Amino acid sequence: MPEIEITGKTAEEAIKKGLEKLGCAKEQAQIKVLDEGTAGLFGLMGAKPARVLIIADNTYCKPEAVDVNPKEACEKTEKILSEIISKMGLGLKKIKSEFNIDSVNAEIEAEDSGFIIGKNGQTLDALEYIAQIIANNDLNSKIKVNLDCENYRKKQNERLKVLADKAVEYVNRTEKIYRFEPMSPKERKIIHTYLKNNPKIETFSEGEGAMRKVGIKLSKKTA
Repeated sequence: MPEIEITGKTAEEAIKKGLEKLGCAKEQAQIKVLDEGTAGLFGLMGAKPARVLIIADNTYCKPEAVDVNPKEACEKTEKILSEIISKMGLGLKKIKSEFNIDSVNAEIEAEDSGFIIGKNGQTLDALEYIAQIIANNDLNSKIKVNLDCENYRKKQNERLKVLADKAVEYVNRTEKIYRFEPMSPKERKIIHTYLKNNPKIETFSEGEGAMRKVGIKLSKKTA
């Protein structure tokens, strides 16, 4: 099912933007407000955008067309990654990529995979971010770049699901709020998405920057 995490000045604005991009009505999607955002002083200082996660039904979804050549996007992304990894002095074996809707999904195979992944996937996240910025520098339309190395993302996904299940068990048993350690945006999204259909609990995000974390609490309908 197509999904998008998007920001706006308000949750309502973010939801509207997200539904337009996914090409569906509000009734045809699951919507979760991850952060209500803040207006800040005089609407400027300290302002923080609202963030929402929208998951659309494939039956109704008609995403905005991405005006980009898939082959060109993949080749450009592979070249960027190859040059960066080469300058890092790491032994690159090969890069495989494919284009899906608006994203280039690339798999890296290297002799020094541990260095590419980094602690808690931080180097892989940074490489993904840099590659996306450079790839979008001269393309007609913006694309996402999703990187993986040695199936790290899949293993990370399964690990976070196990932690989420344990956290849900704790919340149901104690009726207390459970807070994870600070996580990256990608990790927080995995947990929000995984638990979105559990009617007994609610997830939320709190904190700023590198200290931002996910929390789980009993649903208001249950409490």
